[in-house]
Amino acid sequence: MPWLLIKVIRDRPGILNEIAALLLKHGINIRNIIGNSYTLMINIEDHINEIIHDLSTVRDVEPLEVLNGSITPLAFSQRHFLMSLKAVLQQMGTKEVERMLYRLGYEYAKAVVTDIPIGDPITTIETYLYTATAYNRLIYKNMEITRGEIRIEFTNPFDEELNTAFTEGYIHGLINTALAKLHYIGIERVNNVYRAVARPVESIELA
Repeated sequence: MPWLLIKVIRDRPGILNEIAALLLKHGINIRNIIGNSYTLMINIEDHINEIIHDLSTVRDVEPLEVLNGSITPLAFSQRHFLMSLKAVLQQMGTKEVERMLYRLGYEYAKAVVTDIPIGDPITTIETYLYTATAYNRLIYKNMEITRGEIRIEFTNPFDEELNTAFTEGYIHGLINTALAKLHYIGIERVNNVYRAVARPVESIELA
């Protein structure tokens, strides 16, 4: 069953009702919905072609992508998840847990991009930053590409208390896998905005 990925340009009352009304008009059943005031993911039965045009008429939203793949959302309480990780930190040490989370984020991104390819690399990176937003793992703000350097701005990483290890690994994995090329990556914070900066490792490409 496909998922509709929808960007919320401006949050307001009634957006979900209007989307649901359009789906009802076409006799399309909603099987699952996740997201927030920034991005929505709606799992529907088929009939994608019938609904995409109508969705573009809903004020303050922008249909981004159709994800055709087996996606079953798995949710954790963020507070309880971080509490459990902090307990592991005390047992294993901060650096060991951060390395594990970084690698987990990297491999997670690699698995997602490989399993459900989108098309061109930049669209792929943006699409999965928006899905991460829908999953409340971060809030994707912007991406710029200058002379091969990729800058991704985001806020509210869920793992902020753990030095954004999973988030950094996830973004690194997205970029390397989508572009099939190795990159160095670093994350800096200015006020409440994080900026991930990725630069290519010259002459090294992923098979």
